[in-house]
Amino acid sequence: MTNTLWVAANILFDLETGKTTQVLLLASREQDATTFTKKDAELYFNFVKSRARLINWSVERSSQRPETFVIKGTQDVV
Repeated sequence: MTNTLWVAANILFDLETGKTTQVLLLASREQDATTFTKKDAELYFNFVKSRARLINWSVERSSQRPETFVIKGTQDVV
């Protein structure tokens, strides 16, 4: 069995200070993933690949918007 994960980028706003924080989340459906340009997808791919090493990451063309790319991760479940 395999888990499939998708990277979703978000911005969090602190309601008290207005400070913003960029975060990456893992989504369970491609429809919930963030779509990127090829260049941005490769930058985020390198970021997550070096931090979540037990997941096999790839950059793929989005099935929802074929002119953009998504970051997909797969992980074998024992």
